[in-house]
Amino acid sequence: MSRNLTNKIDYIVFCVNEFARKNSLLYREAFDYLDKYQAIDYITDFYVENSQQPMSLMLQDMAECCRSRGGTLV
Repeated sequence: MSRNLTNKIDYIVFCVNEFARKNSLLYREAFDYLDKYQAIDYITDFYVENSQQPMSLMLQDMAECCRSRGGTLV
């Protein structure tokens, strides 16, 4: 596996963990929610841009991504 792919996977896991922690969810619950409302795709598709912003902003972006697709958790 390439280093770039490993970094991307690590970043996705970190984002899901932080989203779970912030919203008092289990990791699996957070992942399922983010996947259902396409925030995992958002994290992946814009990895380079997203990985260079503060995590607090990334969490807001993830929540907005979910809300814009019908998510009501946050």
